[in-house]
Amino acid sequence: MSSKVNVTEIFLGHIATLSDPEGKRSIGDYITFFLVPGLVAGLGLLAGYNLNKDVSSMLVNFGAIFTALLLSVLVLVYDQESKLEANKQTDTLYSPKKELLGQLYYNICFSILSSIVLVALCFVHSVVFKLVHEFGAGDAVIHFSYAKYLITPLVIFVTANLLLTIVMIVKRMHAMLTI
Repeated sequence: MSSKVNVTEIFLGHIATLSDPEGKRSIGDYITFFLVPGLVAGLGLLAGYNLNKDVSSMLVNFGAIFTALLLSVLVLVYDQESKLEANKQTDTLYSPKKELLGQLYYNICFSILSSIVLVALCFVHSVVFKLVHEFGAGDAVIHFSYAKYLITPLVIFVTANLLLTIVMIVKRMHAMLTI
């Protein structure tokens, strides 16, 4: 993969921010950011939920708007880092603020990527909406809808994870601006 589109470092950097204040991996964070969205997606799957055009359109708008907003917040983080570097010698909280800014950077970049993935998944859903694969097992025929059983749960997972990550970003921005 071209290094210009390889986002592995952003993903791994975001995962590294899911830790306690001592830097140890936080099982609670993994549960919050991966298991909870997985359970929500599983519930949608069990309920037989399939995205409709209105929800898909709303999610595309949500993803596009948040991508633009998060890019603006990324500029704010950069500006805060510049100000922090200027006051490095006099700021007694330099190290925690610097660490928090680094975590914010990864969280914001991850959210931007998640928003892009959300828009792409909604596009894929609209393309494969009527695609149904039929499996025959004796006299029974099983109908498998890619949109309903594969893409919709992924959309739900990404949306839930994105919402939780945005809440984390807001909380970290609040901490950054109030310390």
